[in-house]
Amino acid sequence: MDNTHTIIKPAKGLFIFVLSSGFVSLTFDLSVLMSISLPLFILFFWVLSSARVSRARWWLLPLLAGTLVSSWYATHYAVTCLDSYGQGRDINIEGKIASLPVINGMAARFDFQVSQSGLYPKKVRLSWYEPPDLQTGETWQLTVRLRQPHGFSSPGAFDYEAWALRQGIQATGYVKSGSLLDNNVTGIYRLHQVRALLRQWLYSTVSDDNKGIFSALLLGDKTAINTQQWQVFNETGTTHLMVISGLHIGLMAWLGFSLATIVGRLGGIPLRRVPLPVVKALTGMLFALFYALLAGFSVPVQRALVMTFAALLAPLLGIRASPSTLWLLALATVLAIDPLAITSNGFWYSFIAAGALLFGMVGRRERAGWPVTVFKPQWLVFALLTPLLLFNGQPVSPLSPLVNLLAIPLIGIAVVPLLLFSAILQFLLPEAAGFIIAGLDYLVTGFQFGLQWVSGLMVLIPPQQTLSWHTLILAVVGMLLLIAPATLRLRWLAPVMLMPSLFAKSIAIPPGQAEVRVLDVGQGLSVFIRTHQHLMVYDTGDRFSERLSAAESVILPALSKCGVTQIDRIMISHGDQDHSGGLPSLLARYPNVPVISGTSLPDVKQDWVKCQPGDHWEWDGVYFQVLAGGDYRRSNDASCVLKVTAGSDSLLLPGDISERVEKRLIEQGAELKSSVLVAAHHGSRFSTSADFLCAVQPGAVIFSSGFANRFGHPTAETLARAQKTGAEIFNTAADGSLSFTLGSGDIMVSAYRKTHARYWWR
Repeated sequence: MDNTHTIIKPAKGLFIFVLSSGFVSLTFDLSVLMSISLPLFILFFWVLSSARVSRARWWLLPLLAGTLVSSWYATHYAVTCLDSYGQGRDINIEGKIASLPVINGMAARFDFQVSQSGLYPKKVRLSWYEPPDLQTGETWQLTVRLRQPHGFSSPGAFDYEAWALRQGIQATGYVKSGSLLDNNVTGIYRLHQVRALLRQWLYSTVSDDNKGIFSALLLGDKTAINTQQWQVFNETGTTHLMVISGLHIGLMAWLGFSLATIVGRLGGIPLRRVPLPVVKALTGMLFALFYALLAGFSVPVQRALVMTFAALLAPLLGIRASPSTLWLLALATVLAIDPLAITSNGFWYSFIAAGALLFGMVGRRERAGWPVTVFKPQWLVFALLTPLLLFNGQPVSPLSPLVNLLAIPLIGIAVVPLLLFSAILQFLLPEAAGFIIAGLDYLVTGFQFGLQWVSGLMVLIPPQQTLSWHTLILAVVGMLLLIAPATLRLRWLAPVMLMPSLFAKSIAIPPGQAEVRVLDVGQGLSVFIRTHQHLMVYDTGDRFSERLSAAESVILPALSKCGVTQIDRIMISHGDQDHSGGLPSLLARYPNVPVISGTSLPDVKQDWVKCQPGDHWEWDGVYFQVLAGGDYRRSNDASCVLKVTAGSDSLLLPGDISERVEKRLIEQGAELKSSVLVAAHHGSRFSTSADFLCAVQPGAVIFSSGFANRFGHPTAETLARAQKTGAEIFNTAADGSLSFTLGSGDIMVSAYRKTHARYWWR
């Protein structure tokens, strides 16, 4: 039988197997996956052992196998994840530092490989405040406090829990104390030690503006790239160059492949003993593997390495297979190793980009000049990735293919190989390595200057996250038709397929109603209220670091997902950081929005107005009224208390007021009765008193708190008081973002973690 046929059929079957495993793992929750494992296992072997395997059964086989893989993956997760006993308690663990420690201010962050057996998680991510000198590969005994990985569950937010599972991280936490047991570095950790030395060399040699870029390109460490640089990369469509992916690994393989070709043609390889195609494939694989190891061998790098190896194994093993077969084989292998790869945007971008190049370039006999030959790959990738990028909340510029036309050769063919060469050379000839790195420093400085200049000229297509999956699929099909061969004569259908995405609109809120979302921002608060033609944000969550706040992580993605283009008003209950930390980032995206607050806002440069009891306004038949605010010295008690009324439904937002202010509102005869109450101060025992609950008479009480937060919010006393009223109880820490509609006559609170259930969401 022809080799091509022997590869194509298993590749397609394996593709269905792994693809189904990924989709099934997203469809079922943990209990379902575990319960169906045994019946599927029996059915799988019944089909496999049948004397005559019909075509229908043959296609059933990979589907069953895929479901079994998903079940095994979920079961393994359930067995190895941190149990409730170990969460929030001081435990002693022993093991090795398994990653390059990242220093951020006074704290260090690193992965720790636990060597103890038993109920301990095997890999944890730790933070250590004011740590001693830490080196990769050292053996430590640590006293830590751990918790399950937990991210924000909100529309458009990054799925941290899926990412942690892909990385093998079973718990996160912080170090309380530790003692060094052994500083002898052995095995694979020696490579990490070399990576640490190279990072130290880069940080001491390269200019501050470029050290993050060099570290990202050489070591896969992106932590030193600042926010402004990421913004320029995003605007110019060059972010992918800073993330080691299939492009970088493929270029390194091409470099090894090309060098072997040159050496072979010059007579440097005994071709009588070893065929040149085998030498070229092996050299390309070795170059790619070396770069992958130096870059930390992270999950995306492993994925890129599998893609590259699949392309090079064919000539190495003498297999005749079409490029599409190799593409399917790479896709199958990646998903078989990690079914949750489909939760990564990088996975889709990598394979779709490679698929676009195969679809548009391989097997074509069209004659074209060199401009078309040079520009066509950029056009193909841009065409197919644009709908996905817009859908995932990333703006796109039509000029980005032109920018990448220059940026990819500059970074991939010039900077990265020379950077690798200088890194090796600095162990042998430091002065020569310093000379090369100095030249690269000037080159990358000029590259950044050019990108900044170009970013000012970019016309960005705004994100289109309101697209439905059906519309997205139609848009991708339309782009495929656009780049299809002219002989198909179907390009006229492309505009028809693209029409729904070009004119996509967000669902309008009827007049007299208000859509409310209480966002999952951790230990903080953020709510947005949208009427027919207006939108208001109440509180903006916390600022977690200099680079990241709840606005970037949760609020902006949620607004983009709803198709919001402007904010009409921002009300900050009070200036505490867990309520106002995201305001600067929000104002940077939506400048000159009127801001109202109960207390001063030191980080806000624009003018703002203090809220006053009695302030009120009406938007589209929805009534907003300030019941209290700004009258107390204590920041919490000065919170703006806002009531929103639509028809017979109402929402009460009391900020962080204490029982004292609650009592005063009752004594003043304020109209507190509301359908939904967001509990004051995240469920503190000093708020949401029994008298206040009696006055409000809520049908639902929402607690906005962080998962396993150190304050113990919401407290058992406050929960008991709320439950005693008979109201439905919701908590963003457990339920994710919560949404409901005021004025519809029947309030139904929807919890994001329940409507979008995934088995890794505990």
